[in-house]
Amino acid sequence: MGRRQKIIEKADHKNFEFDYFRNVIFFRGRLIHLTPHEADILRVLLNNRGRTTSLESLIQSVYGAREPETAATSIRVAIYSLRKKLEGTGVEIRAQYKVGYEVKAAEVPELNRRLSDKILLALNQADELGERAIVDRLRAALQLAEESQQRARKTGEQRVLQESG
Repeated sequence: MGRRQKIIEKADHKNFEFDYFRNVIFFRGRLIHLTPHEADILRVLLNNRGRTTSLESLIQSVYGAREPETAATSIRVAIYSLRKKLEGTGVEIRAQYKVGYEVKAAEVPELNRRLSDKILLALNQADELGERAIVDRLRAALQLAEESQQRARKTGEQRVLQESG
């Protein structure tokens, strides 16, 4: 499988690469290592870019049916660590009190579409290899990316209507 598949985007006009399968971010010649848990959380938040993702939704996306009792604390600790690791990259995770978390990224115009493309490719490859657990995780990621694309399209259409009206 394309363990070398990368999710590549520009953040704040600087190169920002998130390699989900290797759990690393490449930024301006710097290598930022992520734990698998941090990479899962960042993937979900990036797929939902532009909207707040509830803690419950993050827990469901990351753990699925095998949610441990410490899931909420684990997510919060990982987000704290991610925030530190993302400092200076143009990508930040913001908390909305009692609502959830949102990724803010400067100049990341096609992130959701490109994420969907990469996830779909990885899904097909994992399916061919019979990797059921990976297939299930990638299907959840693809669904989130597609929902985010639909929201972005609706938001863009609303802006056009407002500007013409």
